[in-house]
This record gives sequence, structure tokens and C-alpha cells, in this order.
Amino acid sequence: MKEKILVTTTTFPRWANDSTPRFVYDLSEKLALSYKIIVLAPHYNKSKKHEILGKLGVKRFVYFKPEILQKLCYDGGIIPNIKKSFIAKIQLPFLILSEFFASYGIIKKENIDMIHAHWMFPQGFIGVFLKKLFKIPLIVTIHGSDLFALKNAVFEKMRNFVVKNADYITVNSIATKKELITRFPHYSSKIKTIPMGVDISLFRKRYLKKPKKYANNRILLSVGRLSDQKGLQYMIKAMATIIKYDPKARLLIIGEGPYKKTLRKMIDGGQENNINFLGPMPMPDIARYYNYADIFIMPSLSTKTGTEALGLSLLEAMSSGCTVMGTKVGGIPFIIKNGYNGLLVNQKDSNSLSSAILTLLKDKRKSQIFGKRAAEFVRKNYSWEKISKEFIKLYADLLK
Repeated sequence: MKEKILVTTTTFPRWANDSTPRFVYDLSEKLALSYKIIVLAPHYNKSKKHEILGKLGVKRFVYFKPEILQKLCYDGGIIPNIKKSFIAKIQLPFLILSEFFASYGIIKKENIDMIHAHWMFPQGFIGVFLKKLFKIPLIVTIHGSDLFALKNAVFEKMRNFVVKNADYITVNSIATKKELITRFPHYSSKIKTIPMGVDISLFRKRYLKKPKKYANNRILLSVGRLSDQKGLQYMIKAMATIIKYDPKARLLIIGEGPYKKTLRKMIDGGQENNINFLGPMPMPDIARYYNYADIFIMPSLSTKTGTEALGLSLLEAMSSGCTVMGTKVGGIPFIIKNGYNGLLVNQKDSNSLSSAILTLLKDKRKSQIFGKRAAEFVRKNYSWEKISKEFIKLYADLLK
């Protein structure tokens, strides 16, 4: 009989073809081959409260009434939502209490053998109390925003509480591990680097023809949540130089977020045809854009609110054989090997961005070599098959 695992998360698809990141779903699906996985996530208006998704039992808990006013989770993430919405801010204690009681009920009813909490807050924090109540193991997975943001003394004590009491802490990159060990050196033995993976069957080079409306354009692509930390403000500035070289070059931006209005205001009248915001998309559609993009760009910044701990969209683009470039922050330099499988530039430097992009646009052969090497690197190191095996080792160690 399979052991039962409760996976807790605040980021999970709300319905089929949802634009919400699906890495917790993808990992859990792989782990469900060896364990019975029950996923607990926050409810969203009109999403199902109980359903079977693939091999997973999914339960979504309501944390505020009326349900249409639940504004804390999804649509950009908890931290951005708190910043832009007073209603979201006051819902945080309700989320924590609701998640605790929902988890408690599932563990008791299903005789759960272990908890896997994604993010330190609130899942890891709640998980510690449940571990102590039910005497079951706890794994906490850190994705970056839960470590690099919210650095005041109260949250740091809460982090220490989580790291001290979890049986294992997994981090998504070497950059995240270094930051965690620097702050909590006494617990280094329980910290394991296991990144999130890539569905290499979906993100593969298919040499798709560009749609007619982009047939004569060089496509520069960016995918992700629109925040100031993503650095797109510098990419928009760089477009002025790029357009002088190639007036038909187009920057396509996929994603949604609180910084979108600011970015739009930066675009002058002469660039409206060269910079397009496409909004959020389901993953199969994003995969098509990776396939016909000429260059994928991740111009992320290291700021007070965080950094790019891993960059899953970067891995997805690389898996598709797309030529990539990024900034020298967070986990990006551990993925892009400058001059081998892509290019790296300094953050907050529009001139360096435009120069690197023009280098790739002018040298098609070099660009193709980088793309081929990028795909080989990701397929070797970041497939879900490989990543899930690493998690299964930790599960087995705690459940033996």
C-alpha cells in the first residue's frame, strides 16, 4: 500500500489550461507514481473545492467569505497582492488559520504519513506545528521569494523556526542554498539542492513557422510575472538601440503583474509596434512562442524584494533550443554559461542588453550553437524524471 503524502502549496493550477505556474502539479504527478499524493491549495472563486487532477487528489480550502473577495493568492503571488490590495493584506491571518485547519482535517482523516510544504510561509510554518501534533516527517521546499523577500527580524525568526524543525529543506538553486546557509549555518546538513524541473516532452524544438503576423520579425521573448524585479524596464530602454539596427524587431512579453502599467508608460509612440504585451497564457501556448522566438531574455535584478533564484521560464526556453541571455544575478549564472550556452550581462544595464542582443542577431550560427547547447544542458540536468527521483530519495529516507 502506498504511503500518503500531503502536499501543501499556494501556487497550483485552478483549472485546466490555467496560466498559474504548474511546477508543483508537475512534480506531484511524478511522485504520485510511487506515493498517494493529496494536494491542498487555496480556493479561488469558481475553482473546484474537490477534484481529481491526473493522479492527484486536490482539495482547495476557502479562506475568506464571500469567496469572490479572496484576493490573497494567485494573480501574481501573495507578496505582490499584499502590496497592491488592502483586502489581500487583511486576509493573511485568515489564510493561515484556514490552511492549518484544512491540513489538520486531511491528516487526521487520511492518516497522512508525511507533509511536503512548498514555500516557508505559510506552508512550512504551518507544517512545523502539524509535524509536532501528528509526529510525522516534514519536507519544506524553498522557491526563492520566501527567502529573499521579507527580511525583517520577525520573519527571520519564523524562518529559523521552520529550518530548525523541518526534517529536510530543499532549495531550487545553488544561489538559494548559499543564501540559506549563510543565514542558518547550523542546519546546513539538512539542506538539499533539488530544483524544479522541466517537461522536456512539451518544451522541445519543433521548428515551428512563425505566425503570419510575425513572419518578417526578429522575435525577442520574455515570460514571467511582471514586477520591477524582472528588469523589463531596462529591456524596454534597450529596444531603442535594437530597433535602429532592425526596425522590425519585436519584443513579446508574456505574463501579468502589478508592474504592467509602469512598463506600458515607458513605451513611446514610435515603439508601439515593436513591444507587445500578450498577457498570461496556458503552458502549451507559451511553448509555441519558445519555439519560434529568436532570443529569450531574462533581465532580472537583485533587489530588496528578491532575486531570480532559479528562473523556470529560462529553463523552458533553453529546453526548446531557444537562444537565451540573462543577467548576472541569483541562480541565472548557474544555468547560463556565458559564451557557451547563452550570454550574461550586468543587471540594470540597457546598453549591455542591447549590445548582447545585437551580437546574437548578427551571428545566426553562434546563436544556433548556443541554443543547441542550452537544450542539451537542460535535458541532462532538469528533466522531471531526474528531479522526481531526487525527491523520492528524500521521501524514502524519511518514511523507511
